[in-house]
Amino acid sequence: MYRSISKRELNFIMKYPVRLIIFVIGLGLSFISFEANAKEDKRTVNTAGLSKGRDKAFEQYITDNFTPFIEQDEWKVFTEVVTLYNQSPSKLLDVNAEKKQQFKNAVKLLNHAMNSINDENAKNWNESIRKTVHNIEFLWIVNWETLTPAHDTEKIIGEPISMLNGF
Repeated sequence: MYRSISKRELNFIMKYPVRLIIFVIGLGLSFISFEANAKEDKRTVNTAGLSKGRDKAFEQYITDNFTPFIEQDEWKVFTEVVTLYNQSPSKLLDVNAEKKQQFKNAVKLLNHAMNSINDENAKNWNESIRKTVHNIEFLWIVNWETLTPAHDTEKIIGEPISMLNGF
């Protein structure tokens, strides 16, 4: 009735299911890692600074969600400085102390307004603002003749110079 299977035949029969199982596990792990990388990439894109193109999307977001803020002078100062930063960062060096202070006040007001909303977009835009302001303040505190910080930058910025994005 039953015929005995030799060791050689058994090895031949078993090697295909084992290979199939290994292949399926490997394929599954690669899909999982691909999905995790895609989620990380999406998060990174959403938290980029207010660079060219993104600043227009940010202005539209503020216009849609913070209409009273865009009517204030602080908004005009904020957009003017960010536009200068995007078009030609070297022009930021010519900004006077009064405009710098107005920009810092505008950032405080904008951060306060953005933190009052419990929205994922607001958090992403707030992080973009933080990165852009971080870079602008760095440009303002460096002594460009000696290429050294004019002050103790770690106290002003809150992190070492080497941690700046894009430098």
